[in-house]
Amino acid sequence: MTESTPTAEFLRQGTNPAVDTAGLDDVLARRSVGGAVTHDDAAPVIKPSVVHVPSSLLSLVAAERRRSGRSNGEILIDAIEAGHDHLVKLHHESNSIGGRLFTARTAKPQLPVAQPLSPLNIRLYEQDYEVLDRLVTELGAGSRSRLATLALALYLDSST
Repeated sequence: MTESTPTAEFLRQGTNPAVDTAGLDDVLARRSVGGAVTHDDAAPVIKPSVVHVPSSLLSLVAAERRRSGRSNGEILIDAIEAGHDHLVKLHHESNSIGGRLFTARTAKPQLPVAQPLSPLNIRLYEQDYEVLDRLVTELGAGSRSRLATLALALYLDSST
């Protein structure tokens, strides 16, 4: 019987739980884009993180990962890049709230699906997180998770 929890899915992605993770950040920090370990201090630093997306998107991300051979982080970056114009349009079409008595603000774009959220593990370069945070602010998404949900839902819907 196969367990289908987010943790089990993460383990099926090739992570070996028996590996001692002490010093893992040092190894990841020395990895180049091609995956070879380098000793160049200027190499990008890869950091793990988690975004929470609707549970229904996890199987779509997993299918795209199997189809393309890309990681969750690479799929997320491609989804944001491919859907950037649409995300900007969503932001501009969002309703404005306040402006007279209260500070004006834009309502967050509505998520495409209202379901329980599940964690999606991603690994990105340190500077990619800065770009994500800037986009969250610029697009009024509210959080990395909301931005990921909007981008992945659009991307995976159009790629299936």
